[in-house]
Amino acid sequence: MVSNLFKHILHTKLFHKTLVRTIPKRQNSSKCPLNREDWPCRNQCRVGIVGLGGVGKSLAHLIKMYPDTITELRLLNRSDPAGIVEELSHLPTPLPITGVAGMENLCVGLRDLDIVVITAGGTRKKDAPRDHLFKDNATICASICKACAESCPTALIAIVTNPIDMLVPVAAEVLKKHCCYDPAKLFGLCKLDQLRARHYFAELVGIDPTTTYVPVVGGHAENTTVPLFSKCRPNIALTPEETTKLIEAVRTAGKRVVQMKKSSTTYSMASAAMHFIHKLSRAIRHEPNLIVSGYVESCGTTARFFSNELILGPGGVKTNLGFGDVNEVERNLIAKAVNVLTKQIKDAEEFASKLKI
Repeated sequence: MVSNLFKHILHTKLFHKTLVRTIPKRQNSSKCPLNREDWPCRNQCRVGIVGLGGVGKSLAHLIKMYPDTITELRLLNRSDPAGIVEELSHLPTPLPITGVAGMENLCVGLRDLDIVVITAGGTRKKDAPRDHLFKDNATICASICKACAESCPTALIAIVTNPIDMLVPVAAEVLKKHCCYDPAKLFGLCKLDQLRARHYFAELVGIDPTTTYVPVVGGHAENTTVPLFSKCRPNIALTPEETTKLIEAVRTAGKRVVQMKKSSTTYSMASAAMHFIHKLSRAIRHEPNLIVSGYVESCGTTARFFSNELILGPGGVKTNLGFGDVNEVERNLIAKAVNVLTKQIKDAEEFASKLKI
């Protein structure tokens, strides 16, 4: 009965009144500038999660429980999310939550969102590398980005779906085709690699993992993820053997989860995404000095896209901090990662150029 009622609500004026109807102009608009830096500090942040698989549902649960500065949550899914919306609405937090069903309603559901989180797509299977997912997930991601260009051209877009290293370039090309690509507003989410690095580092040296920090650069694949243990905090000296084991542990963590769990990473990925989205939300509200790691368009290496530490602003990336001085081992790993990323990005751009979107 709830499902039928929700479907009815989707097509009533009441539901559409909950969505802001004015779409910001893309060009020459003095009323609503595309540059968020020019916007006054606002007290709202509307977040949409597109795709309610394992990660999407877990992320929705976490954001509903811990909304932080998020003021509205929309769940967009191919099948009807009414049951998920109904259950999450029982959690006694002030965050309003709505659902939108079907690709045909995607543009309506995305209208005027501030942050779009893309979790839609297939998941990694046992013994399969992330890039085997590419064609199917790239097509899905491209369709969502096209809808974003039409309905929320100023939104910050965070891609969680794998393979992140290749989907972000596809998204960039699709947005560029629709004249609303801003490199500062498109992110690939690599936060999980940083959480894993902190966990393994703390486990090795026997300290509280909440007191640790390890920068991770590169990408989000086994051969592109580069943890910088030379910059770990607290600054504890590691032997070359320990560093090698830690790097291997971080790089193969996802594969081990898939092999042991018989399904892809969900809970830790959702947790990483929540922390990342919270910082984007706070940045939109002009909170200063927010630093995240994200896979973005960058000139720090010869690869067009690369994950670095970033300072956020209301318009997304304010400053790319790069990775600074690294030791010889890390320098070699970065060089190898750049070579892999360069090829993957080229393949992704060629794929995007053939899409009829």
